[in-house]
Amino acid sequence: MKKVQFLAVFWTLLLAIPFTALALTATAYITDHLFDISNAIAFILGDTLAKGRDLIFEAELVGLIAGQLLIVVVLLLTYLASRKEESETNS
Repeated sequence: MKKVQFLAVFWTLLLAIPFTALALTATAYITDHLFDISNAIAFILGDTLAKGRDLIFEAELVGLIAGQLLIVVVLLLTYLASRKEESETNS
């Protein structure tokens, strides 16, 4: 076995084993405490929305504005590029 192949296998296993153990541990923890986690999320959302903060609407509004800005920037760039191309062909 070449040294490069051995090092590749060694480093792959060295990285894969701890992350696999971490994933198994996290999965077991989430499975055992799923009821508590869901109750905590429901309490936080209920408490936040009960105070009159409609975070979903705010997120949609920010996404709408960002999308419109992106469309305007793309249109502006294509317009400037086409004008530059027209001026080069006319010269």
